[in-house]
Amino acid sequence: MRRLFIIVALLTGLFFTGTARAQSEPVIESMEIGLWPEYDRTEVLVIYRIILAPDVTLPAQMSLRIPRGVGAPYNLAMKDVDGLLYNLAYTSEIQGDWLKVTFTTPSADLQLEYYDPGLTKEAAQRQFEYTWNGDFTVKDLVVAVQQPVNATDMQILPDFGAGAVQEDGLTYYTKQVGSVDAGTPFTVRFGYSKADDELSFSSQSVQPVQAASDGAAGRVNASDILPWILGGVGLILVLGGLVWFVVTRNRSVAHAAAGKRRHRPGGSQPQIMQANAEPVFCSKCGRKASSADLFCRACGNRLRTE
Repeated sequence: MRRLFIIVALLTGLFFTGTARAQSEPVIESMEIGLWPEYDRTEVLVIYRIILAPDVTLPAQMSLRIPRGVGAPYNLAMKDVDGLLYNLAYTSEIQGDWLKVTFTTPSADLQLEYYDPGLTKEAAQRQFEYTWNGDFTVKDLVVAVQQPVNATDMQILPDFGAGAVQEDGLTYYTKQVGSVDAGTPFTVRFGYSKADDELSFSSQSVQPVQAASDGAAGRVNASDILPWILGGVGLILVLGGLVWFVVTRNRSVAHAAAGKRRHRPGGSQPQIMQANAEPVFCSKCGRKASSADLFCRACGNRLRTE
């Protein structure tokens, strides 16, 4: 009886643990699936653009199944806060007809791309079938099929309505699928006629830009701005001349002041000597002579200098 109680308790614990894990699976807020046959390869480019629900705890571990024949995802990336895509590391394992890709994402914005080799060709007819296997609950699912260049008679099941030409010049058929619960698959089948093997990407050549006319808005002619350029150069030359004149004048004034300061002591020395010199008198006539005289100005007698 005791053993039976323990076994029941263990089974109950495993049941609630499995239920909790199932409930904790991330929910996808919105998902856009792009199916682009013969875009840049002869296969079908499949693009997942995923945004997780706001209540998903990050980082979140996820596993997505893609067809086994793909071999490996072409690209798995997350969008960071800077708006750029960064590659995510992943592991993969084969599960029957599927390749299970497991990864951990710190961002709620994801993008997965792979090339599906399942496009069949019989003469000019093309056929392809895609299935979303319902790995997660998707609140808002949108599927868009791109019509290849030179393709005609596009047939899609379920009905996607009329196509619309986008900015790249290609026609897209879009279906708002809406809410899809986890475990609920959604399948798309389409076919078309195409007589050549031209890829859509190669047909999107860059168009030359038309030369702007003289009167086009934002266009500036050289003849219009030449007077302004010459005026600016002239103003720079005038300002340079004024600066050179002021600097040169200041240097001249400084040199003149320095010269006066250097010669002033030498010029005052004779005056000091004359002020301190003793008076000189002629020894013959007794007339007072200047200290600078060598002969008496009255009688012409030679004066004594000592």
